[in-house]
Amino acid sequence: MCNPTLVVAAASSALQYEQSVAAQKAQRNAQIRQNEIANQNLQNKRLALQQNLLRKTKKNLKVLSIKEKQARAKKASFLASERGFSRTSNTYNFLLNNFQNNIGDIRDSVLGNIRFDAQQFQNDYKNLNTMYESQTTFVTTVDRVTAGMAAGLNYAKSHYDYKNKIKANKLDKKYSFGDFNMEEYEMDRM
Repeated sequence: MCNPTLVVAAASSALQYEQSVAAQKAQRNAQIRQNEIANQNLQNKRLALQQNLLRKTKKNLKVLSIKEKQARAKKASFLASERGFSRTSNTYNFLLNNFQNNIGDIRDSVLGNIRFDAQQFQNDYKNLNTMYESQTTFVTTVDRVTAGMAAGLNYAKSHYDYKNKIKANKLDKKYSFGDFNMEEYEMDRM
């Protein structure tokens, strides 16, 4: 016949094994989900950075276009007007050069803004990778061997504890009915 104490110990060890494996699986699934979330955040932030760069660049190019048209219109109106300057005079040439310089300054300013935005985009893009790495986690595998060994050791500990308690209390003797002393029994009951 099977010893009920050892059956309970075996059932407890089996349950411990199952719980350990289930906990490891849950941890692994949580780590995988964390990495998925970090990857999705990275993709969203990259897309937002790209859209922001495009929006800023389009805005700057539109500003450049408007400013150039305004400067050309001023230059054209100056050329069309007769302000008493001869077309060969120094003042006339100075004013024409001034219009050209203004257009060049506008271009340099707007294109400088675009270059700055592109550089900032590159820096932010690199920082996104660092942020992604800080959000990800190492995915651990389910270790059934260690869980099985721990459950086996738990069973062995229960088994040997049971055996040692039997020996300590001198219950390992095989008694027969002939060993039973009725007089001692009666005395102990009184």
